[in-house]
Amino acid sequence: MNLWKLKMSAVLLGLCLVGMSASAQDLKSILTGVAKAVAGDKLTTAQTIIGTWSFVGPDCRFESDKLLTQAGGEAAAVQIEKKLATVYDKLELTGCQYVFNSDGTYSFVHGSRFSEGTYTFDAETKTITMTTKLGISIKAHVTVIDTSMSLLFNADKLLTVLKTLMGVAEKINNTASTISSLAKNYDGLLLGFELKKQ
Repeated sequence: MNLWKLKMSAVLLGLCLVGMSASAQDLKSILTGVAKAVAGDKLTTAQTIIGTWSFVGPDCRFESDKLLTQAGGEAAAVQIEKKLATVYDKLELTGCQYVFNSDGTYSFVHGSRFSEGTYTFDAETKTITMTTKLGISIKAHVTVIDTSMSLLFNADKLLTVLKTLMGVAEKINNTASTISSLAKNYDGLLLGFELKKQ
């Protein structure tokens, strides 16, 4: 059996394990997550991250290279993303944008708040490290497929990332318990944003 057939068998087995009660949206999320896991390494390059990216919603994934684990993980991810959506709604993230330029600079815009700095992309690990002008570094796992980008952070670092980006400690502190509980309850969880290229 060639590698492609083996991967597809693993995907189908993972979907069967999820059960027939999953809704169409749940199945879409599972397939999207599996596709990102399989295709992301090949499609994400220093060139594909360049551009203006607008916030779409929450995103999460389990940091595991085992396809079956990821397929099962994506079923749990549906529930995690719902919890994360309530956090992002409170923070009013709709409308925020990242801009990654070809010269290694980036900016983040959220309403009247603007921050900028430099970034480096690690092609081997598919991570991007953003360093603000104040010298604060933020490392994210990045996956780009067509016009969709996942920017994911280790779950236990998400609070720090949000405080660095948004500078609204009070609002973020009010949502800390939700994020902390997700980080504690799931090993190897990555939390972040789904973005769309403009």
